[in-house]
Amino acid sequence: MNENVNFENNYEAVKADAMHRLKSKQQQSAKGIFMIAGGVLLMIIPYAFIISAFLFYFGYKKVSNAKKDLRLLYKQIFVEEPLKRNFQDVTYQPDNGFNREVVRNFNLCKMGNRYFTEDYIKASYNGVTFEMADVIVRYHQKSGDDDITITYFQGRMLVFYLPDKSLSSVRVYSESFRNRAIDKKEAKEEYVQMESVDFNSRFDVFAPNAHDAFYLLTPPLMERLMALTSKYKSIAFNVTGNMVALGFNEPGNDAFDSKNLYGEINYEDEIVKVQNDIEDIKSIISGIIYR
Repeated sequence: MNENVNFENNYEAVKADAMHRLKSKQQQSAKGIFMIAGGVLLMIIPYAFIISAFLFYFGYKKVSNAKKDLRLLYKQIFVEEPLKRNFQDVTYQPDNGFNREVVRNFNLCKMGNRYFTEDYIKASYNGVTFEMADVIVRYHQKSGDDDITITYFQGRMLVFYLPDKSLSSVRVYSESFRNRAIDKKEAKEEYVQMESVDFNSRFDVFAPNAHDAFYLLTPPLMERLMALTSKYKSIAFNVTGNMVALGFNEPGNDAFDSKNLYGEINYEDEIVKVQNDIEDIKSIISGIIYR
């Protein structure tokens, strides 16, 4: 909290430093592009092949390194630093993620034959340790000349543990969540109707023990989940024992990557975007732990 207060008090200085670092990396990439362009121009000059090849090689290398450095710098400024201002004991590993078998045990979505993960985060909030990562699960099949790829899940997964309660498996899926780990027909006998008609119209709840479903899904938590559907159209939620796993299926909406690394980056917009995601994490954990 003190770090967050310090950030607010020194906002303009922090912003200026961040933008200076970003522009410096962008300029390095621009220099590489100019070197490549110079190599192209020299190709028309007789006997300039060696110089042309030299410019191509070092220009490409400069652009490649600058792109990698710029991506990591973006994540440091707009992901790692906000995380550390809001949570404790933060570990952020942009190039790592959840092990495939860990995601399988979350029982949120079907597991295809293609799996990707990155942006692993481990941190604690009010004494609750959580882990989160971006996950993509796809099914790929080659049939003759046709390649068929179905995306089962693309978004963020979050897991944490209840400190003092173990529940039978309670699964909650928003109506739009497809490719579930267990489909509606399989779980028909375990379908639970909640007291909120609005919630029932947006979510399917399954539990072998209806008491656990009512214990977990308090009216405030149901309201929070309904509010989240305005941002995340497809949500999966599974509590087994004391493990709470959530999946936000949101293709094309990666909050931890910039779509315009080489253009004008709006500092305020990027900070607000990530901070909103952070507030969602806080709200979910508080809503479940502190009923």
